[in-house]
Amino acid sequence: MRNKLHEKAVISGVGCSRFGDLLETPELKGLTIQELTARAVKEALDDAGLTGQDVDAVFAGNAMVHSSQVPGTYSQLSKWTGTQFKAGVHFEAQCSTTNVGAALAAMSIAAGVYDTVLVYGLETTRTKVKGFSPYEREPISHQQTWLWTDMAVNQAYGVPQGYDIFSTYNGLVALGYCRKYGLSLEDYDRSMFELCRTRRLHGAMNPKANIQEKLEDRAAKEGFADPYDYWRSDKHNPFVAWPSRLLSLVTTADGASAMVITRANLAKGGKSQPVQLKGFGINYSDLPWYGEDPTVWEFDRRAIDAAFDMAGIEADDIDYLHTHDCSHISGICTAEATGYLEPGKGLAAAREGRLRFDGDRPMSTHGGRHAFGHAWGASAGTDTYEAVLQMRGQAGPRQIKKTPEISVIHTHGYAMIGTVIVLGSL
Repeated sequence: MRNKLHEKAVISGVGCSRFGDLLETPELKGLTIQELTARAVKEALDDAGLTGQDVDAVFAGNAMVHSSQVPGTYSQLSKWTGTQFKAGVHFEAQCSTTNVGAALAAMSIAAGVYDTVLVYGLETTRTKVKGFSPYEREPISHQQTWLWTDMAVNQAYGVPQGYDIFSTYNGLVALGYCRKYGLSLEDYDRSMFELCRTRRLHGAMNPKANIQEKLEDRAAKEGFADPYDYWRSDKHNPFVAWPSRLLSLVTTADGASAMVITRANLAKGGKSQPVQLKGFGINYSDLPWYGEDPTVWEFDRRAIDAAFDMAGIEADDIDYLHTHDCSHISGICTAEATGYLEPGKGLAAAREGRLRFDGDRPMSTHGGRHAFGHAWGASAGTDTYEAVLQMRGQAGPRQIKKTPEISVIHTHGYAMIGTVIVLGSL
């Protein structure tokens, strides 16, 4: 039967580092990228009740070569993670990397090739190796990070002053959404403010988030009695691609994530209940990402349909959702495409607080790409990490009201690799 997993695969362990800056964040300061990755892997293995020698294969992902100096990430990190002499491969799918790895692991288990697979992702978008040492680090400018990312994706567009991800991923999508649904730019701005405030609230409750400060607290520190005045301040929150502002965008981070995927009947001995990987969909395209309607992304729609079909679910079954929110407006468009939010009503849901952890349509409760931060190849794994915690009832103060039985996680690999995975309670 096509588009079905003939063996149950479960996530038996998850791990995630603190996201931040290896040169500045207190919990990360002085760590090497190898130590950062080993921390996430150890957490996932301990969670599954396994050691590195208990896994059959390792799928190691990162998107930019400078993260580890060489693309042979698996072999370089095998001793740091205790996985020497295991089958291994290095792969990348930009910002979808770790969840593409989860899909590959589920396929290999369903095919009977492996019983247990370790998937991890690592990335440094704030720091790079210094000189010829694999252990010393120095800062990367935001301009350099984005140029390297553009070049890695499509060299024809990745040139200074050339293809601009901010306008195409933010401004044009925002204008298209407002025009399509008759939303005023004032309503749009207020909605983005409330959505950012929700993401920052979630990050403030997450000890692993890059930004752990509420938006209103930041506004108060800058002398604003009304946080919306802070939001509209050209100094503190300028337009980067009108009408989208800086605080509706991703924040870069260094980080690592990991998960253990196991054949369902073998998952035992872990600290927590395994979560079934019920289905996935992966679909890719190339620039440009969309046609006349910038709110409609065909490769996302196909990935959603494939994942829902494999998992045997419908939109009404979703209890928790994360959509890739490098661009907050793009993440809303994708949430509407899944059916979790009503078309044209996503921004209203944000304004009304419905997307908060305590709302009726909780989304991205770890803080999303803005508050949790974005470390390209590691980030999809953090989205899955959060969904697993929510489904186990282990999300602490940000635990949603109804423990989810079905979670859907959507990621973009540089907005060209649409990836959707569906998790279900056993």
